[in-house]
Amino acid sequence: MRISLTAFVTLDGVSQGPGSSTEDTSGGFSRGGWFVPHLDQAFVQRASEWLDLADGLLFGRPGRPVRRANELAAEVRRVQHP
Repeated sequence: MRISLTAFVTLDGVSQGPGSSTEDTSGGFSRGGWFVPHLDQAFVQRASEWLDLADGLLFGRPGRPVRRANELAAEVRRVQHP
């Protein structure tokens, strides 16, 4: 078994709250959402390919509600725009 870690980290070492400004405000962090403005379709495709290679995914406790919200939003989009 091989274990691989994927993390989104800024050049100055921030690895917290890349998706939403309210995703992780622990420790007074106020710059969440730094990653979203830089997303493009090429990155989404590449990240999808990386995840497809995994036999399983491990999410920390704070990540589960965010992941579930994203899954629900994706399901709503599929229903609204088949």
